[in-house]
Amino acid sequence: MWSGRPTLEIDGVDTLIADDNTDDNTAGMSYVLKEEAQLAQTWSAKDQVEHDHGEREITNRLNATRLRFENLRTRIDVLWERFVTLSLDRIMSQQLREFLDELDAEAQELTQLLTGVDCEMDRIRVRIQERQRVLAQKITLLEPLAHRTSTENHLNMMLGRVEGLEAYLLGRKDVPSQSYDMHYKRHTNAPSDLLYLRVRLLTTRIAVNAANLSRRLAELDAQLAASWLDAERLKADLAPLAARIECISEQSRYWLMYLDIDSGKTDE
Repeated sequence: MWSGRPTLEIDGVDTLIADDNTDDNTAGMSYVLKEEAQLAQTWSAKDQVEHDHGEREITNRLNATRLRFENLRTRIDVLWERFVTLSLDRIMSQQLREFLDELDAEAQELTQLLTGVDCEMDRIRVRIQERQRVLAQKITLLEPLAHRTSTENHLNMMLGRVEGLEAYLLGRKDVPSQSYDMHYKRHTNAPSDLLYLRVRLLTTRIAVNAANLSRRLAELDAQLAASWLDAERLKADLAPLAARIECISEQSRYWLMYLDIDSGKTDE
């Protein structure tokens, strides 16, 4: 049974808005303050600073790792060229063993450096995932605040209150009878209607701000996803370089075994 006191529908539930003469006249506003605090806590200036710092760190580490990778690729290309073009010459001049020993030492160094780059790429990817996890949590927290923007019911309810209030204050008859009757049947005074409209407008504004913030966080997540793809491409580019070094090492071992056999140094 209706109590004669106005209500505010919040998330599908009617919340009582007290009359101005009661001690609970801030019931609706307390809900607004709670949501405003929740929105402020979800993504604060500190959160933005931490994200910017984390994104700069990821970008700087990616750039530094990409530079290390390019330097390694140049060295490996030179090593491969020497191996391909000079091996036959060293065989003919009987300097193959010294040549292969020299290449093997450099190949081992390059292998260690490649492993270091690979490990750094894994650490960067973990850092990206951590930042994406934080953003996903924040976006999830924003969903209950932002969902109102997906329905027109709240706007229709506010319009109905305005029309009813107009009819009551101005004695207008050119409004839908439903809105006119609603004011007299459910809402007994203008201050309560004004409080309702104020609370509803504030909660709608919070919903809009939450939706905008959610979209902004989604854009930040997209930037991290792009960094992830860069890291994946760079990690994939390591494979052919490692394969070249492995090829040099395997071929060198084969030729060294042949030299040992040829010189009679193999074990009986």
